Amino acid sequence: MNASSNVPERDLYAIYDDLSDGVMIMGPTGKELYRNKAMKRLPDHLENRLMSFVGIDECICEKSRHEKLVSRSQMEGWSFNCYAYGSGKLILVKFDDQLGKQIKALRAEFSDAIRDGMPAASAAMQVLRDHVNSRWVAIGSLDFKTRSVVFDLCYDGEHLQANRLPSLNCFADSKPCEHSPLMTADLSAHFVNSDEIAAYGIGHVIGMSMHNHRDECVGYALLADEAEPNQMSQSVTLLKELAVLYGPYFEVSSAHQKVSKAVADANTDVVTGHGNRRALESYLQGCLDEMQREQEESDVLTLFDSRAMRNSVVMLLDLDGFKRVNDVLGHGEGDRALRLVADSLQEIDSNSRVFRFGGDELVQVFPRAGNLDSDELRLYVNDVERKLDSHGFKGLGLSLGIVHLFEGDGSYASLMTLADARMYHEKRLRSVAFI
Repeated sequence: MNASSNVPERDLYAIYDDLSDGVMIMGPTGKELYRNKAMKRLPDHLENRLMSFVGIDECICEKSRHEKLVSRSQMEGWSFNCYAYGSGKLILVKFDDQLGKQIKALRAEFSDAIRDGMPAASAAMQVLRDHVNSRWVAIGSLDFKTRSVVFDLCYDGEHLQANRLPSLNCFADSKPCEHSPLMTADLSAHFVNSDEIAAYGIGHVIGMSMHNHRDECVGYALLADEAEPNQMSQSVTLLKELAVLYGPYFEVSSAHQKVSKAVADANTDVVTGHGNRRALESYLQGCLDEMQREQEESDVLTLFDSRAMRNSVVMLLDLDGFKRVNDVLGHGEGDRALRLVADSLQEIDSNSRVFRFGGDELVQVFPRAGNLDSDELRLYVNDVERKLDSHGFKGLGLSLGIVHLFEGDGSYASLMTLADARMYHEKRLRSVAFI
């Protein structure tokens, strides 16, 4: 686009002023000579990025097709082209409203997924599936020892599963973790196992490494198709946007997972693998709070609703003869007996929660238990006793005390005190029965 010598610059500027696209003219030294009104729409931080792409000595249009696609990324829906303008340059800036909306949605969805506790890789997979039309979408990491990209998650257009695609085994001189995306249909030029990849029907790949703030490669995203996709520029743009988000959020996600694991460990009994006393107190308090809320909304209706929280059941169990197991068979066998009981109780109702209350006592909570009663639970517990017997724990029994949430005064302490009294009452009755 060369400026016509027959048209005065002021007349061209008048024409440019009425364009909906942004126009900026720079002199040969990089000094700005003109910008039209539409340039005001371009955010300042993107203008700074734009200027970093447009060097003093060359226009963006003189760069390779690969670099042009990369340059369009991270522009939040904006794109630009550079043309020769006499001895200077004319930069044309356009805004793709649809792409801008996609980028905004991708960012928001990814952030929300991480905030909800989703691992970074799963969040990345989710947003790419929602916003990119590639046949295969995969998220993985770089194995530095084997120089391969290993995919932990893959979506093949129908199913989401692990290890669905083969690893990308790169040549020794390849740099799969470099920042620029890999876009190629020439698989054999980049991958040792190109035949294996092609056997899946893949003819074109777009790959992008993802880095944290220390520039460490923490992930790799792959879009693959049978042939070059029609909207490759848009796919690359979205992939680049994701890469910018992934690194920092990967660290947030990892930290969140570590915290979650620490919390889970602090609330898990090391012997049974079920909840401990701290977890029981927290869970039961949540049930009590929910019962209170329901009663405040409609106290009368909850009286007639068998699935109301007030009808939740708390069952406290004590292992009769457990000391003998530890003394005769050893503490290892005692631990095995506890695990067997806890796991067997969980099988009674998958919606229930089992906790080790302490020592040889376990608690099982059945939320919204309906018409579940003591006789029915005694039959279930009898089955657990028979299982103990079949596993070599002869004479090891279970005494239980059962209480409904509505029977206490609304506190955790009142429920456990009542359950404990009923459990010891049954223990005395059972001891008398066996005299």
